[in-house]
Amino acid sequence: MDNNFLTQTQVAFHNLNGLVYGIAMDGRINRSEYEALKAWCQTHEGLCSQEPFDSFFKEISAKVKTGTVGSEEIFELKQILEKHELNFEEKDKTKADLHFLQGVCYGIMADGDINKYEIEMLKKWMDENEHLGATYPFNEIYEVVEDVIEKGKIGSEDYKNLVKYFKEFLKIE
Repeated sequence: MDNNFLTQTQVAFHNLNGLVYGIAMDGRINRSEYEALKAWCQTHEGLCSQEPFDSFFKEISAKVKTGTVGSEEIFELKQILEKHELNFEEKDKTKADLHFLQGVCYGIMADGDINKYEIEMLKKWMDENEHLGATYPFNEIYEVVEDVIEKGKIGSEDYKNLVKYFKEFLKIE
């Protein structure tokens, strides 16, 4: 397997892992979040030319294609991700964690809202991954998240800043 293909599958895996984590954060899964999972499948279908991504993708897409993603399906997606984790391990843990964080940000934004509980869960994850502290954009997102938590609510300016950083990190216009 060539290195570029391996890197693409690793990034896709960690992004999906973060996406599922981000979607599940607030305990509610809506149609927009389902559409985000479906979009992930459509975007990465082209990587199915080789194993182990093909097997992994088939398991994931089979769950997403049902058209229903609730807490049971999220649990099953997490089990599939856990089962395949070693196949997509990256040597550079920082890169893997940043790819995961990209997915988390996408998952948080997938429902069109960023709520306080999601921010608290994001901060918890960021605290557990403090080795990323000096890494862009982790450091800037962390500052905004910490500020929101100190205030105890997400003001309109905070919301705009979070969306700005998330979109920038996700490269969404």
